[in-house]
Amino acid sequence: MSLRLMVFLAAFSLTTCDDDEGPADPKPPRAVRTMIVAQGGEDAYRTLPGVLTAAETMRLAFPVAGRLIDVPLRAGDRMTQGEAVARLDPADIEREITAAEAKLAAALARLDATDAEFQRQRTLFERGLVARAGFERISADLSAALADRRVAETDLAAARDRLDRITLRAPREGVVTALLANRFEELAAGQPVYEVAVTAALQAEVLAPEALLALIAPGTPVAVRLPAFPDQSFAAEVTEIAADAEAGVAYRVKARLADPPEGAKTGFSAAVSFTLPRAAGAIDIPLSALIFADTRSEPTAGDSATVYVFDEATGTVRARQVRIDGVVGTDLLVTEGLSPGEHVVTAGVALLSDGEPVRLWSLPE
Repeated sequence: MSLRLMVFLAAFSLTTCDDDEGPADPKPPRAVRTMIVAQGGEDAYRTLPGVLTAAETMRLAFPVAGRLIDVPLRAGDRMTQGEAVARLDPADIEREITAAEAKLAAALARLDATDAEFQRQRTLFERGLVARAGFERISADLSAALADRRVAETDLAAARDRLDRITLRAPREGVVTALLANRFEELAAGQPVYEVAVTAALQAEVLAPEALLALIAPGTPVAVRLPAFPDQSFAAEVTEIAADAEAGVAYRVKARLADPPEGAKTGFSAAVSFTLPRAAGAIDIPLSALIFADTRSEPTAGDSATVYVFDEATGTVRARQVRIDGVVGTDLLVTEGLSPGEHVVTAGVALLSDGEPVRLWSLPE
């Protein structure tokens, strides 16, 4: 046998040995992420976006009728307490005052003349020189003159009071939200001139899901954060919960700030945090742990759900029914079905099956 043939046969033998593979290696168990569950010690919070609005509004009007000659503010303008914000034409009232003063002067003159006559008649009556009927008549005239004086004084005081009321002053600090009357317009008493939002009374308005309504009521304390005032939280309490839904199943909830910061304005964005009382023994798990094949995409309090629990003894996962007590952001509060210290699968649950062997995922070294 030639040397070349021997080399060929040796190479063929090696190649044949390499191609003869043994049985395939078994597929390694799927790696899963888990978390060790524990009972939470603090209450959870639900934060909703909202906007600042005026908790109180007022309509400013003159208590007297007249022609509006000065109305300097417009929507968006601020007013301070005691500031003059509008004025009526004083001409008509000034004429009333002049007439009332003349009426009072005439009444006083009549009273002086009647009183002098009364004094003279009383002296004569006491001496028996005047009949009783004549004396009683002058006494009645004096009483009438006194009454006329009181009426004239009242009319003059009322006219002067109306003159004081033709200047409209802001009772509180606020921002004009609407101008309701125009210059030179004839206004009736009580006809509004401005609509004003009271800046000292601000509230945050949010749209809350129906699941939250069972946990709040008027008087419930909340915390409000304003991006315009970072790193600060303002105490507030729920004052109103709408009876009807506005968008889908969301209801408008209003929370009034106890002490709004100086410079806060209506229209500012706000974040309102509601405290959600934790049920005794409740455990937190992420929403990603749920098996959605048999669970609603938006679980709520009272629902049952399924999760996978890792069994360390067998190295497998087991499906477990749990009861949901509440939803907080992307976390669930579970009150039944889990015990502290158990491993709950938190990722990839859609790829698993009950009893499947798995291994715990870990970062590569």
